Amino acid sequence: MVRQMTKTVDTRELLRADHRLVAARATRRWVWVVLVMLCGFAGLLYMRWEDGTDQARQLQELASDNQKLREALSQSRLQEQEAEATQEQLLSRIAGLSAQIDRLQTELAFFQQQKKSR
Repeated sequence: MVRQMTKTVDTRELLRADHRLVAARATRRWVWVVLVMLCGFAGLLYMRWEDGTDQARQLQELASDNQKLREALSQSRLQEQEAEATQEQLLSRIAGLSAQIDRLQTELAFFQQQKKSR
């Protein structure tokens, strides 16, 4: 035998029943309060994330600027080394030419003395 688990409701009994108005529960207020708090929390998380991305962007810009400055420093050092090498070469050439001038002046003095003695 199969028993019927639910009882069919007679609509006449619904009319006979006592119906009362019940005040809405205050839980709906809590739902809104919780929803507002979640929105505030989400806003704070977004602000923190936005701040983090700003910091990452600034860090990237600083790293890029740092790299450019390092390259400029390297270029400047290379130019300084080239200038020092050029200066050393010029000083060496000046010293060689000065020695040649001294030798030629000595020879000139010798030839002038030889000319006077003739």
